[in-house]
Amino acid sequence: MDSDDALVLPSLTTQIEHWSRTGVFLAAADCGQCHTASAPGDSPAVMRMPDPLVSENQPSPDGVDISPFYDWKSSVMANAFTDPYFRATMMHETETFPHLAGLIEDTCLTCHSPMARTHAHQTGVSLKQDDSCPLEDGCYRAEQALEDPHAREGISCTACHQITDSVLSGDINSGNYDIVDAGHPDAFTIFGPYQNPVGQAMQNRVGYTPQFSQHMSDSRHCASCHELFTPTIDMETDQPNGEVFPEQAPYTEWVNSDFGPDGGATTSCQQCHMARPEISDSYLTRIAVTPNGTVNSSWPERQPYFPHVMVGGNTWLLETLELFREELGREAINAEGEFANTAELTRDLLETAADLVPSAQSLSANELAFDLTIQNNTGHKLPTSFPSRRVWLATQVTDSNGTVIFSSGFPDEHYHLASDTRYTSPECLAAKKPEGFNSSGCYQGHVTQVSSPDDIPVYELVLGSTTDAITHILLYASEPLKDNRIPPRGFDSVEAPEWGRPVGVDGDPDFNLNNSGQDTIAYRLTVPDSAVPPLMVETTLYYQTIRPTFIEGLHGDHSWIDEFHGVVTMNPPPAEVLGSATFQVQ
Repeated sequence: MDSDDALVLPSLTTQIEHWSRTGVFLAAADCGQCHTASAPGDSPAVMRMPDPLVSENQPSPDGVDISPFYDWKSSVMANAFTDPYFRATMMHETETFPHLAGLIEDTCLTCHSPMARTHAHQTGVSLKQDDSCPLEDGCYRAEQALEDPHAREGISCTACHQITDSVLSGDINSGNYDIVDAGHPDAFTIFGPYQNPVGQAMQNRVGYTPQFSQHMSDSRHCASCHELFTPTIDMETDQPNGEVFPEQAPYTEWVNSDFGPDGGATTSCQQCHMARPEISDSYLTRIAVTPNGTVNSSWPERQPYFPHVMVGGNTWLLETLELFREELGREAINAEGEFANTAELTRDLLETAADLVPSAQSLSANELAFDLTIQNNTGHKLPTSFPSRRVWLATQVTDSNGTVIFSSGFPDEHYHLASDTRYTSPECLAAKKPEGFNSSGCYQGHVTQVSSPDDIPVYELVLGSTTDAITHILLYASEPLKDNRIPPRGFDSVEAPEWGRPVGVDGDPDFNLNNSGQDTIAYRLTVPDSAVPPLMVETTLYYQTIRPTFIEGLHGDHSWIDEFHGVVTMNPPPAEVLGSATFQVQ
């Protein structure tokens, strides 16, 4: 596709018009009538960025809007259904397993369209029953979600804030949250993190009763969707074998880290991912205005304040949404630049994720030697979440004349590595592999020492099927062929669940040594006689949301798959910089 060609996404167009109350759910725009910032210039100000020259603890009348509705609408959460990669992946799985299509779509939409899927099963409306749906009441399907505005609104206010405190039981995951239906005596309760909520205004305006609940600030709330176990389908029978695979487990990774509930630096998911660098815990603001936009000074001020940007690691989706706002039906919701701003906040978070520390530098005879240590600063594996993600090291060495004497790991203009050509071969990406297929040639093994340009340290989860062959089809995943993602500090591989332990790092004695959340790579590079010292070493730690094998592994007849490939042709998933280090060796 030429870059000048217009990309048409007819089946992705999901303009969200205002919609009426549907069961226990309401449009985010209705919540946003009051949970929005005060008008520019109004004082006292509500939910606006502070002016550090005046007070970092108070909203400034002229500060940027940081209200929940404003931040949320340009977040990944609000676009969980709009996400072209999600849609393509879901359709790829249903085309691979058409006999389970109904169940697959219903399961995916449990977390990507939680209001619509929940309402359908609470009321029996909009469910479809066929041979691909084993659920007694039927399955909620993607075709229906395109028609339902409460599906297209993704993960919205009255989804998250009506999930009950059942999540505190600790065994809620994979979308197994609870939202009470309209006939329940506790229906229309909005849970929040603040004590003694002022409820009359909300009751009068939208019919909900606000209530404090501890679970809104608890990481187990996030785990209800972000701890996901998918059923394993046997490669030979194409039927579920009764086992499950941890598609993503950031919550378990966090629990077993220093940042978890029993760690020395306990930090919840919300504290990292519902935050802006300019907003401290001492920032104090009211969290609503009156329906006419004025400030009621008798309403309480709250702290800490939780901005609803909900940043993670997915700059690609945010930049895709910015680039294709009109095609994706977002131009009336998101002003130009809003997604780009959230992408920048995401980069700010990514830049805190890791440190790259050089040591043991020496130059003797014809060998340059040094070590690079990657320190994971997050509360989960690096990288975590969906298995398409990867982190890798790139290194370049130049002499004093500027001559490059070593270069490895730098991506091309499409953010591919040289090795990706081999890993995206038809043999590696085939859905079914021949008997005895050797998968080791389809991914980079764990690297402990770099001595040639082919030795690129790549940290990733590689999926293996029931036949021990590499797979890029999620429901074929049975076990990891490789999982050298760097654990968080405090992660004990002996105490952690067996399914969450590193795989393929047995020959690396310093990997997560003493539960440090680190890995050290030894560089032993041959230096030509012509090189003139001192030598300059430049190293970069890159991160990518969707690696090329997961892009090329998506194939099928559905228009959503074609559209995704059109999107990534024009906007390939970037290689974001997590950290870098530059040093001289004499």
